[in-house]
Amino acid sequence: MIRNIVEENMASAIKREVHLRGYHPEDFVLLAFGGGGPTHVAGYRADVPVAVIFPQAPVFCALGSSVMDIMHVYEVSRRMVFMEAITEKFTTEYEGFNKAVRGLVEQAKIDLGAEGLDVDSAIFQIELDMLYGGQVHVKRVSSPRLYIESEADMAGVYNAFEKEFSEAFSPHVVYKPGGVYLENIVLKATIPTEKLELAEHPLGPPDPSSARSGERDAYWPELKARCATQVYRFEAMQPGHQLVGPVLVDADFITLVIPPRQRFHIDGRGLGILEYVESTGTAL
Repeated sequence: MIRNIVEENMASAIKREVHLRGYHPEDFVLLAFGGGGPTHVAGYRADVPVAVIFPQAPVFCALGSSVMDIMHVYEVSRRMVFMEAITEKFTTEYEGFNKAVRGLVEQAKIDLGAEGLDVDSAIFQIELDMLYGGQVHVKRVSSPRLYIESEADMAGVYNAFEKEFSEAFSPHVVYKPGGVYLENIVLKATIPTEKLELAEHPLGPPDPSSARSGERDAYWPELKARCATQVYRFEAMQPGHQLVGPVLVDADFITLVIPPRQRFHIDGRGLGILEYVESTGTAL
């Protein structure tokens, strides 16, 4: 009962955060990592159809930090009229915008240089918090331009905003006569790093019997019973292996719980894929 409450609270939080951003959980894939993430993922993923479990799950955050690009983020509040109401004309006051961006770029270069990073390899990208006049929905949009020098640049930024805004909320709430306003400017200064590449292997037969390590009692709320449950080793499973719950998969520092009506398989890159099935079954 305690576990169900915890997992339902987590599922509700995921759905709430996704919906508030104008998206649907059904359109996403959930990445489960950490020590407890794979253990509870079957319970908290709710409407997300597919979950991915990494072999490096317990240290996934540390691994990600070691291979991800180095990024500094800078933000400044800059309230300005981007598109006039009624007339729908773009502002021609480019300098105020460009001055704010230049200030963020200069600060980023100082900080990157102080860390001994190659400033010349830095990639600068702008995100803008924008909204239509008379509305409360603010959308952060990736700007296709770092600086604005012409009406064509303004149109490019607006088109990107309208596209992302309509996709996140609805095309029906796009309201150009109300004007468009800029709230904040966000600069991302990125130093690219060498990326980890996962080798892809051909899929073998689905029979996972070579990875079976035994069985132990486990209580399954879906069955309302404690029963002998087959146990497999994550590290011993090969691309193509498939399991259908109820079943347990052990790794050195995690235990993956696969309830009835859920299937777990290893893909060509060695990642564990958890998804729903239409009917109950046993391990293949």
